[in-house]
Amino acid sequence: MVNLSLKTIVIKKLMLYAFLPVFILSALWNSYYSIISFIATNLSVRESFYFTNDVNNKGTHLGGDKYRLMTRQHKYELATFNYSNVLNSYKKLNNIDPLKSNFSREYQLIILLYNIGKLSHSYKRETALYIPKTLDIYWDLSCDSHMPPFVAPAITNLAMIEGMPLRMNSCYSHFKDYGYSTYRIRGIKAKWIEMDNEKICQKAKQVGFKRIIEINENKMGEIISIYHECGG
Repeated sequence: MVNLSLKTIVIKKLMLYAFLPVFILSALWNSYYSIISFIATNLSVRESFYFTNDVNNKGTHLGGDKYRLMTRQHKYELATFNYSNVLNSYKKLNNIDPLKSNFSREYQLIILLYNIGKLSHSYKRETALYIPKTLDIYWDLSCDSHMPPFVAPAITNLAMIEGMPLRMNSCYSHFKDYGYSTYRIRGIKAKWIEMDNEKICQKAKQVGFKRIIEINENKMGEIISIYHECGG
C-alpha cells in the first residue's frame, strides 16, 4: 500500500511538471495576444481616419471589412515579431489631427455630443435630442441605417425624438432587431425629414420634455446645437 501511494505521488508530480510549462506558456501567449490585440485595434482606429469617407465603408459588419483586415494584418505582424512595420505605422499615426482627416465633420459631431453629455442629470431629465434627417453627417455614420439612432443617446444619455431611421436600405438587414419590431407593431416610424421650432415643441410636449437640443449645421457647414425651450 505504501509503495502504491508513493508511486501515485511520483506519477502526479511527473504529470504536474510535464503540464506546468504548457500552462505557463499558454498564460504568457494569452497575455501577449491581449496586448497585441489592443495595439492592433488602436492602430486600425487611427488609420481609419485616412479611409475614404464613404457610407458604404462605414459600419461594424460589412462596412467594417477594411478596418478588420487592417487589424488582422497588425496582429499578424506583432505575432510574428515583425515590429518594424508596426513602428512605422505608429510614427505615421502618432500625431494624427482628426480635424484634418477625412472624417473631420464626424469628429466635430461626436465632440459636440460628448459635451452635451456633460450636462447635469437633472437638466437632462427634462431634455431630449432632435437630429433632422437632413443632417447626413449623422444619419450616414454607418452603412447600417438602423445603427445611427443609437449613437447620440448612447453618448449623451439623452432621449431622442423623431429618431427612427428614414433610410431603409442597410448593409446589416436585421430590421426587426434591437426593439425595432416593437416600434413597427405600435405604428411608430420616421415622420418628419425636418421640423421647425413649433413642431419640435409640439412633439416635446407630447412626450413630456421641457426642452429639445437640436443638432444641425449652420450655413458654413459647422455642426451646432440649437436649444428649443418648450415650457412645462
